[in-house]
Amino acid sequence: MTKYRRYQHGEAVAWGMIAAAFLGHELGLMRAADVSRIVALIRRLGPLPPWPGVPATTLLCAMRSDKKTRSGVLRFVLSPRIGQARSYDTVPLHVVERVLHFTPRLMTASNKLLLKRHG
Repeated sequence: MTKYRRYQHGEAVAWGMIAAAFLGHELGLMRAADVSRIVALIRRLGPLPPWPGVPATTLLCAMRSDKKTRSGVLRFVLSPRIGQARSYDTVPLHVVERVLHFTPRLMTASNKLLLKRHG
């Protein structure tokens, strides 16, 4: 989406890990405590560049060219718990779209909470 110029590889991976954690939680696969732990660990590495300013539907469309996609079916690597990973190919697209829509908003809201606590 950003022609590989806006994000370093690790930054894109970090955003993907956060979104995957939220998706796992939304699907009932991952506990909220594990999602919080993943987000906290990524935050400790430093601030991430802003989420791309494109609609969730556009991101979802771009995901169809991902190397994990098989025969047009999106596959996701999700963690039922930290230290475990499984591949899922029956994830409803409306759930993925919702997570892509809300991930930057959740991160912005939690950043504001952190600033209030420490500021």
